[in-house]
Amino acid sequence: MGRTGTDHTKRRRAWLVTAGVCALAVVAGVTVATNTNVLGPRDLCDGRLSSEDAGKSLDGFGRVTGKINYADGCFVEQSGWLPGTKDARVTLEPMSVNAVDPFGRKVWDISGAQNILPGALPGAFDQHGNGWVSLPSDCTSIAAGTTQGSRTVLHVNVAQGDVDPAELARLAQGAARELAADHDCAPPPAAEPENAGTDLLEASAVTRSDPAEVCGLTGFTLAATAPAGSPLREQTSGTRDDAWFCDLSLEQSATGLDKDQEHGAFARLAIIQNRALLPGAKERGFEHAVCGGKETYFATDSLTFEWASPETEEERAAAAFFPKSDVWDRFTAAARTALDCD
Repeated sequence: MGRTGTDHTKRRRAWLVTAGVCALAVVAGVTVATNTNVLGPRDLCDGRLSSEDAGKSLDGFGRVTGKINYADGCFVEQSGWLPGTKDARVTLEPMSVNAVDPFGRKVWDISGAQNILPGALPGAFDQHGNGWVSLPSDCTSIAAGTTQGSRTVLHVNVAQGDVDPAELARLAQGAARELAADHDCAPPPAAEPENAGTDLLEASAVTRSDPAEVCGLTGFTLAATAPAGSPLREQTSGTRDDAWFCDLSLEQSATGLDKDQEHGAFARLAIIQNRALLPGAKERGFEHAVCGGKETYFATDSLTFEWASPETEEERAAAAFFPKSDVWDRFTAAARTALDCD
């Protein structure tokens, strides 16, 4: 082969290398563009969310997008085409709720079984990330087109995929603050308490109660009626200087109930000092006090007491089930002492 042939071969090899590099660059570019946010928008949903924060809250891999829906809510999605990519979708939508929410009758939307978001815009989330964040009291007009009520919350629904609950709660709280600002109903910065941006507080595990110190509250005792090896269980969440919750339940072996009748908590208790939650507690007529100079309510859920408890007197006696008044009276008395109430 002559020199001309050799040069041609070299040029052909160089062209193939260049073409291969270009092809790889195109593939890499497409991969980056469709599976990451490197080339995507930094803000989503009219600037209410950052794509970086949204990506942190979605426990997967892919490109994150967001758009406003007809109800002024925000759809956040994560998707990609690479193998192993998990799609995720979360909706954050303002909703009008009843004045007594989250302390509505029958089922509370906030309790010891949920992760609690304290601060100026409080909320509650389950272990999957579903929940709500309260909007300021002046924001009632935001969700005027939904069910009539006197409070507005930003409802969070995980429609698909997995999420990081703590990051999603932080994202929702930030979105609620931006939503309020967009509608000119955000409180002035000086009005927000010091813990306005406190992270999500995880609910404890369900544990057996100390009958002499139920819910970890000194002086709250049900030992007079609880048998040895107490069947009482508890789960707590939140913090007493903001909003604190305790769910009480019974171990199945002690209740005499069939397995499918075991519905969990028979009583829900709460100490409410968070200013955003005070109106709902007041609306329900819960016991009020001033504790350490702060307005306080002692909330109790009584409607689940009957259907979750043994039905007959014999079953109640076998389970050493305490009278409802014992639970409420002893709880509020212990709470008043613990919080140094007037």
